[in-house]
Amino acid sequence: MKLSNMRKGFVVFLISVSFAFSCSTSEPVNPDMGLDYFPLSIGNYSIFLVQETKIALSVETKTSYELKVSITDSNVNDQGDTTYVIHRVKRANSSASWEPADTWSAKLSNNRIVQNEGNVTFVKLLFPPSLNLMWNGNLFNNLPDHGNIFNDRNSDQYFISYVNTPVTLPSGFQTDQSLTVVHNDYVDHIIGMDIRMEVYAKGAGLIYKEIRQLEYCTNPPSCTGQQKVDKGVILIQSLKEYGRQ
Repeated sequence: MKLSNMRKGFVVFLISVSFAFSCSTSEPVNPDMGLDYFPLSIGNYSIFLVQETKIALSVETKTSYELKVSITDSNVNDQGDTTYVIHRVKRANSSASWEPADTWSAKLSNNRIVQNEGNVTFVKLLFPPSLNLMWNGNLFNNLPDHGNIFNDRNSDQYFISYVNTPVTLPSGFQTDQSLTVVHNDYVDHIIGMDIRMEVYAKGAGLIYKEIRQLEYCTNPPSCTGQQKVDKGVILIQSLKEYGRQ
């Protein structure tokens, strides 16, 4: 993975950059461990502005919408871990009605946040977070090539590239304390790129998400090296508001 490429992508989509735990939830929680970077509590909600571009046969289809993510319920397993139910709804704009999207879940277990997204489980964060902390984000799934569109090395290794840094999002949201988790930062000027990252803020949780998985045209050979996108997806998800309901 190339940190320099991730930094470039981060600058493009962020307007300005000046930029815990116990083995089970039955034990006391120490807020100094950084748990408030991923707050799990029934009633928490976040609303995101999402811009998504899908590319097929070099044809782009762009959509924008709002996504609301709410923690609506929880349950405790035999090991004492609390799993939180995350309800997700979408709407075309602030004037439209919310429509069901899907349901995820998340839990804190063994000092890590484990989140199930559409029946695929990821390790989102480790606590306490620190600069350059690295872990296997795909420890609990069997995605082909660790979810990477190219078979590059270390594509299962997430790492923290910024911690406790100020950030301003395109949506206008600002925070003095954020951390950035890089899922992958692969760039090849001939075949394409796979850049995936998430930004978390203290007290708010996820505030920004970026996915740029693009495959360049290499057939016919005349288009090789021109970085013409043959297929792929670009997703930019930026926090609009958050709170409790």
